[in-house]
Amino acid sequence: MGARLPACIGRLACGLCVWLIAALPAAVTFSHHSFAPHFDADDTLSITGVITEFEARNPHVYLHLQGTENGGAPQAYVCESGGISSLERNGLTRDMFPVGAQVRVDGVRGRRDPNYCFFRTVHLADGTTLNTGGNDRDQGAATAISRRDSIEGTWFIIPGGRTSSGPWEMINYLTPEGEAAVAAYDPFRDDPTLRCSPVGIRRVWSSPSTPVNIRREGDTVIFHHEWMDTVRTVHLDAEPPADIAPSTLGYSIGRFEGDVLVVETADFAPGVLRQYVEEEGQPTRGLLHSDELRVVERISFDPQTQTLNVLIQRTDRKFFTREFLPIAIDYAPSDLAIASYGCVPEA
Repeated sequence: MGARLPACIGRLACGLCVWLIAALPAAVTFSHHSFAPHFDADDTLSITGVITEFEARNPHVYLHLQGTENGGAPQAYVCESGGISSLERNGLTRDMFPVGAQVRVDGVRGRRDPNYCFFRTVHLADGTTLNTGGNDRDQGAATAISRRDSIEGTWFIIPGGRTSSGPWEMINYLTPEGEAAVAAYDPFRDDPTLRCSPVGIRRVWSSPSTPVNIRREGDTVIFHHEWMDTVRTVHLDAEPPADIAPSTLGYSIGRFEGDVLVVETADFAPGVLRQYVEEEGQPTRGLLHSDELRVVERISFDPQTQTLNVLIQRTDRKFFTREFLPIAIDYAPSDLAIASYGCVPEA
């Protein structure tokens, strides 16, 4: 494809060992919906009991237990963790959780149900201890991934502390129409991931536990994100048709500016920019966008650090009174195969 990024654009220091970074994805996992609105990180728990059901699914697995805390009375618990795709890559396979098996899980408690949790560590009856973020992996070992020379190939996000919750200043720059949309959104009921929706372009690119493949096919570039089985087509050097049906991810046209792929997307259906916005003294809200959202992505490659950079810029003059700040996301080369995600909608 020939899309190469000038060295000055790369976001990692040149001395960073890219092979170590390439090894990180299998050792890092995150929740696919925002963590903080649902769980209290300071309220840790340990449950010992018997598995009554294990739902091996994406975007979250659900472990049902009849168990106890600190020797108390047996109770029914439900504990979730990351999706089965990332857990199995990290060594936690579905056959480790048969109904009737004894298990202990360590995690944190749900904010709205004391018998609900997010588990991070599993202790099996045979003495094996497994962590949802990866197990028994030598993170210092080099991964033999061939060096890249373009944006084509499979990539895995470099951890960067991103979250789909927390404060976001753009909620203070809403137009009256934008305020009305926010007021009508219930983040605990209307989060698009509950319906297996990819949410939006920024959310697809920032999915933390699944790879993306980029390839060129004739006059198009295809982005295949494992998360939500998202496939986006960028039409190169073309004008958008006049009769495009609005959609969650819009319609994308692209061009190469030197070695940088520039993608412009419009024709969005009204949707969600950020699933959860949390500000002190305010109820949890979401941030919405209108059908006037416009997104520009600049996708480039740094051959020196072997990193892919995605720079995302957005505008929505119907819902916001100011411009958005750009978002930069970096990726490392990956040898993972893109698997079927097979998201199951939440009940």
